[in-house]
Amino acid sequence: ISSDGRDVEKAADEGNERAILTQKMYVSRIVETVSGYYGLMGGADAIVFAGGIGENSDIMRADILEGLEEYGIILDKERNNTRSESLISTDDSKVKVFIVETDEELMIARDTYELVK
Repeated sequence: ISSDGRDVEKAADEGNERAILTQKMYVSRIVETVSGYYGLMGGADAIVFAGGIGENSDIMRADILEGLEEYGIILDKERNNTRSESLISTDDSKVKVFIVETDEELMIARDTYELVK
């Protein structure tokens, strides 16, 4: 469909089966990765969402965190309804969950500058 998460999310909302499967697989891979590291590290203090989907998709954040509820990670649905830097977990969540704004283009520019200087 597209490499842009917004297009995939829109298509999934419209019932496109490939988009729905894509979102399910994406969520599953993230949950598997976070769960693996959670186990290896013996827990976590925080989970941070950043970048395109992490900052802009409340639906994807909710789907990901739903798969992590067994670790005591509890999403506050009202707090999650945002695109700004904030805490989106409940006050009693075992692990705090944040949205952190990123400027990916600035990071690429800084890295490029360091390589060519």
